[in-house]
Amino acid sequence: MHTAVPQPGQPLSARALAGSVWRNGDWRRRPIAQQPPWRDLAALSSVRDRLTVVPPLTAIADIRRLEASLAKVAAGQSFLLQAGDCVEPMDASAIPALRCKHELIGSMAETFSDRIDAPTVTIGRLGGQFAKPRSQPTETVAGREVTVFRGPIVNDHRPDPRLRVPDPHRLLAAYRAAKAVLSELHIIAHETATRGLPASDLTVLGEAGGEVSGLARPWDGSLRSVLEGYGETRRDEAGGWSRTGLWTSHESLILDYEEALVRRDRQTGEWFLLSTHLPWIGKRTAQPNGAHVAFHASIANPVACKIGPETNPAEVVELCRLLDPNRRAGRLTLICRMGADTVRDRMPELVRAVRNAGHHPVWVCDPMHGNTEVLPGGRKTRRTEQIMAEIEGFFETLRAAGEWPGGLHLEAAEGAITECIGTGGPDNAIALERNYQTLCDPRLNEEQSMLLADAVSRLVAKG
Repeated sequence: MHTAVPQPGQPLSARALAGSVWRNGDWRRRPIAQQPPWRDLAALSSVRDRLTVVPPLTAIADIRRLEASLAKVAAGQSFLLQAGDCVEPMDASAIPALRCKHELIGSMAETFSDRIDAPTVTIGRLGGQFAKPRSQPTETVAGREVTVFRGPIVNDHRPDPRLRVPDPHRLLAAYRAAKAVLSELHIIAHETATRGLPASDLTVLGEAGGEVSGLARPWDGSLRSVLEGYGETRRDEAGGWSRTGLWTSHESLILDYEEALVRRDRQTGEWFLLSTHLPWIGKRTAQPNGAHVAFHASIANPVACKIGPETNPAEVVELCRLLDPNRRAGRLTLICRMGADTVRDRMPELVRAVRNAGHHPVWVCDPMHGNTEVLPGGRKTRRTEQIMAEIEGFFETLRAAGEWPGGLHLEAAEGAITECIGTGGPDNAIALERNYQTLCDPRLNEEQSMLLADAVSRLVAKG
């Protein structure tokens, strides 16, 4: 495994300048893409004011722990699995769906760790994955043109013109939904930590102020509590690998929402985005001179950025310079979404350029978005053989360059959904209609996800 990466933990004076000064509103002076056309600006301002005083959704100490785990991925000492919905629900279905995602991602992570005999860092696309970038401002549904659906944080997926008007009050609903998800993750963490403990140990935990049931004390945004090694697989008593929980991530697209949840670390003076643990910049908003890059350059979280076949070597090096100027281990993850047909052609020069510039990001493969296919009639799908082909090209490219292929970024869901064509799912376009549920892009179903995990774990184990 690749190990030539500096380790985290330097004193503040040696840490990256990124995040040390919050340039409040600086992003507003930059070109900005993919923001909703809000009509009621007074309501938007009022909602932003309310969000600036609500409790944060995540904890700074947890974010630092995640960055340390990502530093191990960058050093080739562990693998990363980031997965979940294309668009996360904001209604009552979110909590049972979360528990299913926790099981699915955990099972996939255990498969990786059992094969490679190393930890797998587990991150869910959840707790805020409510917004979607779109290529057009409108869409045609049942012969009627309506404002495009931008995710439940902005408008409703139902094609009613009145419900498609961007509503700033949905930002508050998104915060409440994310808090419910984080609270449930806290409960799951304690269920995992206390599973199998005798009653006497549970009593001691309760007396010490620990939260056994998830209800013993108010939730404070922290997931660490009694569970050591949260967010990555760890060895169990039998010598195998077991899951511990999920960190949260989402595309931090709607900057009015994200900026309102930035908070200052009183000990270090750094500014953290506390809407999530790992925010990422999507390919459509990854312009080096743009608002989203400026925003993420000013926070101290580890950040991820998607790059595609249109990204040129100079651009990716500039993104690295802006987002990780001091080359802090674990700070930057590059999520590559090239497409199966172009990954071997486009990736090598990007990896070479980043390496020659002295950067050591976490390299992650998103084999979903570059392989989206629109069928006659408008239905989207992806084919599992294309997904696997891109993953194979990604691994070949990174290994040829002497870099560690650090992980996967997937859209996947529990159960027997029928959204991606191929082994473990529907075998043709007609069969997609059996159980097509996604609010936006197609996801792997549970069987497809586990088959992919087994295949990829063999690739990882090759070293």
